[in-house]
Amino acid sequence: MVSYSIIDSLYFGFVASIPLLIGSVVAMFVNFPRQIIASIMAFGSGVLIAALSFSLMEEAFEQSQSLIAVILGFLFGGISYTLANFLLNKRSKGELKKRKKSHSKVGGGGKEATGLALLVGSVMDNIPENMALGISLVTGGVVNIVLIAAIFISNFPEGLASSSGMLHNGKNRKHILGLWSIAVVVGTVSTAIGFEILSKADPSIVSIAISFAAGAILVMLAESMMPEAYEEGGMKIGIATMIGFGMAFILGKMGGG
Repeated sequence: MVSYSIIDSLYFGFVASIPLLIGSVVAMFVNFPRQIIASIMAFGSGVLIAALSFSLMEEAFEQSQSLIAVILGFLFGGISYTLANFLLNKRSKGELKKRKKSHSKVGGGGKEATGLALLVGSVMDNIPENMALGISLVTGGVVNIVLIAAIFISNFPEGLASSSGMLHNGKNRKHILGLWSIAVVVGTVSTAIGFEILSKADPSIVSIAISFAAGAILVMLAESMMPEAYEEGGMKIGIATMIGFGMAFILGKMGGG
């Protein structure tokens, strides 16, 4: 069994989280057609569906063998994201009304709301997701291949799509980069927290934390990521979603998952 240190957990957390910032930077310098961004988002959605189905929910149950703990965390994660998304949309509508009153240009408000929703969803799922990654370094002694691959692959389209939406609405580049830099730091530190603290916590608490990530991911996909991908990419995004799911599944099996 391989023995890891807290430095190793920070390394794996950084590797899994840095695509968020890379996606944001790419959005600023490469003007991708909206359909390409939609396909990348759909691919990432498929990866995340596989991760929550075959990795997160299974890991959550294995930690405590308690369906109640898993269901509680799952529901809390989904409801928390829905509430955050509702508040973001409410704020966005309020800003649009102010712009109309001042006769400002109003285009893109919905894009900003979606962009912020993806950012919030990314942070909400990355914290417990990366904690689960840290826990796996202790409990299994090996890196959870499907989990780290899912986090890595899905983070790029999240950063890309969210930043693209905020840029479309005129948000400052430094502000956007700052937000995603914070998200990377939070994800990295979360892995160390999972490694050092949650691995020693009560199994039911660990189950709730991991299933929270699964609930937040699923609702984020249903409310923000997949609707945005379909709106921009049309019918073909179903194929991209299927490819992402299949790739994550294959990686999991190759890694012994």
